[in-house]
Amino acid sequence: MAQSAKALVPAIIYVSSFIISVIMQEISWTSHHLKAYYSAGGITWAFCGSFILLLPRSMNAFMYFIAVFIGIANALMTVTAVSMQSALVGSDLNGCAFVYGSLSFLDKISCGLAMYALQSFQSTSPDVQDRLSTSHVSITRYGLSLVPGFCSLVGVAVTYSMKLHTPYTKPLREPLLE
Repeated sequence: MAQSAKALVPAIIYVSSFIISVIMQEISWTSHHLKAYYSAGGITWAFCGSFILLLPRSMNAFMYFIAVFIGIANALMTVTAVSMQSALVGSDLNGCAFVYGSLSFLDKISCGLAMYALQSFQSTSPDVQDRLSTSHVSITRYGLSLVPGFCSLVGVAVTYSMKLHTPYTKPLREPLLE
C-alpha cells in the first residue's frame, strides 16, 4: 500500500467511528441492548481481523473498505463498554472517577505495550519459503488482525456472562439529531 495509507486508514476508522457514535446517542440503553450492540461490534471486529489476515497483497485497496467496518466495530464496542461501566458504577459517585480513570489508564498502557511489541518486531528479515521465492512476514498484519479479533471475541464472551442491571434513564431533553 502507499505511504499515505498509514494516515488514511486510521482517518477512515476514526471518521466512521465518530459518525456511528453520534448516531448511537439516541438509543435507549438496556442491559440487552448493551450486550447485543457490544456483541455485534465484537463479531464485526473478529470478521474484520480475519479479512485483514486473509487479504492478498493484490487486493490491498480493499483495506479502505475494511477500515469503515473497523470504525463501526470500534464505535459499537467503545460506546457500549462505557455504558456498561456506567451501569456497573451505578449512582454511587464516590468511586466513579477512580473506576473511569483506572480503566482509561489501563487502556492507554495496554495500547502502548502492544504498539511497543509490534514496533520491536517490525524489522523482520525475509522468510524463505523455498529457494525461488521470498516473502516478508508482516507482524503488523498479524498484530492488526489476530490480537483485536481474539480480544473482541473474549470481550463478547465476558459480556454475555455479565449480569447488568441498567436503570431506565430519562430521555434527552433535546435530541442531538433531528
